Amino acid sequence: MLAMTRYREITGIHGGDLVYRYTSSIEHDKAIEKQVAFILAAHLAHLYEKDLVPRSAVCRLAPVLLEMIKKGNYIKEGYEDVFEAAEAHLEERAGEAAKFLWLGRSRNDHVSAALRLHAAEKLLELLDGLLAARRALLGLASRQGGTPIILHTHQQPSQVGTVACLVLSWEEALSSITRLALTVLELVTRSPLGASAGAGTLAPLNPERLSELVGLGSVLPAPYASGSRLDVVMTILVSSLLLAEASRIAGDLIQYSSPYLGALKIPDEHVATSSAMPHKRNPVTLEVLRARAAKVAGYAAGALTIMHGLPYIYNLDLQEANPLLYASLRDAIEAARILADVFEKMSFDEDKLRQLIWEYAPVSVELAELLALRESKAFREAYAEVAEFLRKRPLSKLAEELLGPNWVEKIIELRRTGCKSTVNLGRVEARIALDEKQVSELAARLRVARRRVEELLEEVKNTCIKA
Repeated sequence: MLAMTRYREITGIHGGDLVYRYTSSIEHDKAIEKQVAFILAAHLAHLYEKDLVPRSAVCRLAPVLLEMIKKGNYIKEGYEDVFEAAEAHLEERAGEAAKFLWLGRSRNDHVSAALRLHAAEKLLELLDGLLAARRALLGLASRQGGTPIILHTHQQPSQVGTVACLVLSWEEALSSITRLALTVLELVTRSPLGASAGAGTLAPLNPERLSELVGLGSVLPAPYASGSRLDVVMTILVSSLLLAEASRIAGDLIQYSSPYLGALKIPDEHVATSSAMPHKRNPVTLEVLRARAAKVAGYAAGALTIMHGLPYIYNLDLQEANPLLYASLRDAIEAARILADVFEKMSFDEDKLRQLIWEYAPVSVELAELLALRESKAFREAYAEVAEFLRKRPLSKLAEELLGPNWVEKIIELRRTGCKSTVNLGRVEARIALDEKQVSELAARLRVARRRVEELLEEVKNTCIKA
């Protein structure tokens, strides 16, 4: 019977197993246990810098915290959350020394910092996947970009474009998500440390130094610092937006790969067959991706609804949004990796694409425009002529009469806006390279902070051993 958790026991507030299990976050707190340990290590380093904790206590705590950072695995049932579990583990391993560590901090500012670090680390993983997918699309545009392809509106053939036009539209969507993720990353890497429970602490801490130690940026004002989840929830929204766009791309891939078009081969790794019909090539990873897009949209709605109407500063309602954060980022990262792998390995059937264009001849608007421009007719009059021709003969015949046997290429060549015969791949390459540089710099900042804190504690530990 888990009648009392640690803080309940200290304060004499009794609670039963039913309430503990209902309110405890210990199960999903495993997602942030290493970030919590790292923040506690940085807090210890700062207390030591400020001479706010005995050196003997630091000597006992440093090796335990280093082990917690590297291995995690200190969370056990019977505690309200990861912070109770960490405190119990530290007292078990370091004894009375652990009681000095809690000066100048609260679960509120520390869980906010841990969530921000988790979100930042996962956003960087997501950005790596996005950049890999965009690189793969750039490669596809380089290899097959000039190939004519049917584009669709209302899932019906509409106009002739090029492979480059289509796949760089996908890249444009992923580029927009990249820019949004980088903006959110800048917001989420602001530091709440020093806000304590919400209004701050009497301990003479330096919030800027604490932020530097953990690799975060500017310091947030209290009580926003510990009482808001706005920045963290933005990462759920980014995940949802990515998956929404990825599901649309998946729809294109499934459409072009269907036996009715047969213009694209989805890589074998991303298809499965039927238990009863061995001829089937079911696009299973893309189907799962579409389903997860819907699921994460629900997570985003759930997180916003949890926050809705809550008074500042901290309320335990916010705890229920944490699993939505972890799951959203996980699904988004996996989707980006799936897309990158599909893009890298897929190819369009160029002969089949040309055959489809001749069969459907989706060039009615271009032919109407051509007649209007050549003969100085009103567009609607030219439109009616093309419609009349279409009732009697295939449009490919009219296209051939007006432009010759190479009418497909000629239409793309004559186009003045939109999908034209030439594409500036260098512009796309430069944009991707710029985003890669920014992601690399942000990732390096977090790595350097982690290494610096670990080195500080290792130095203290070694000094203690020699003493």
